[in-house]
Amino acid sequence: MIKSIFLIFSVFIATVAVAENNQSFDDALHAFYIGDDIKAKAGFMLAAEQGSIEAEYYLGLIAKKTDFLAALSHFTNAARHNHAQSMWELGVLYENGDGVSQNQFIALDWFRQSALVSATEAPDSFYVSDKNGELHEVSVSQYIEHLTQQANSGAIDAKFALAKIYDAGVIVKADLPKAFNWYLSAAKDGHSKAAQMLSYFYCRGITVPRNIEQANTWVKPSGYSTYCH
Repeated sequence: MIKSIFLIFSVFIATVAVAENNQSFDDALHAFYIGDDIKAKAGFMLAAEQGSIEAEYYLGLIAKKTDFLAALSHFTNAARHNHAQSMWELGVLYENGDGVSQNQFIALDWFRQSALVSATEAPDSFYVSDKNGELHEVSVSQYIEHLTQQANSGAIDAKFALAKIYDAGVIVKADLPKAFNWYLSAAKDGHSKAAQMLSYFYCRGITVPRNIEQANTWVKPSGYSTYCH
């Protein structure tokens, strides 16, 4: 009987602690959104000490206003637990060189990892415009067919759109060789974002052998300031 009472009491204490922790986090979140960073930080610090990954993310958001190194630490702590938004924020830090040496290849590593972790289901239908500019609802396969026809006719934005679709693997199954080929075609036509991805694919050896020379060939048209090493 004594053991049973002790067990019930322990469960009760644990339940109260969880409720208090949730309330503390909610209070910190409210303070954050009304601009009271001091109160928010105190609440998030307490929640982070108790294992809240979301609190680490918000601490990173607060820290990056004044201390990029602290932001890097908080975002990294959360990213280790597959927190997609923190991964994205790490990408932003590396893209801009905030608190770290600027490296747009590492930034893309984080952006792509974030997208992979937070991948959502594809919509059931899409809309395309006809020659008169009127929108028509189409299926996924019709949308891909529409983009492919445009891309084969030389439309640079359609080429890049197809590359992103085959790269992401959300609308259709990922096909990195197809993604690479469309990035290459769009980059040759002067699409800077396609050139970025082409440089990245060569630098990381994605679906093609790693080729530092080719990666750096595409750095200038990509607008990157980071070179592959």
